Amino acid sequence: MISTVQAGTAAYLQQVNSKEKKESAPVSEVKKMDKIESLKEQIKSGEYKIDTQKTAEAVAKDLI
Repeated sequence: MISTVQAGTAAYLQQVNSKEKKESAPVSEVKKMDKIESLKEQIKSGEYKIDTQKTAEAVAKDLI
């Protein structure tokens, strides 16, 4: 009886741990969305400044 309970508990813990791993994976996506929302707000408020040097370099590399 005790071994059955232990085996059941171990199986349950494995399921819980696998669910936690799956739920924690999209955290980077949430951070990306937060950054995008932050940039949108900066653009709307006029606080966002374009780095013209980096933009020009990126366009030049794309054209070459």
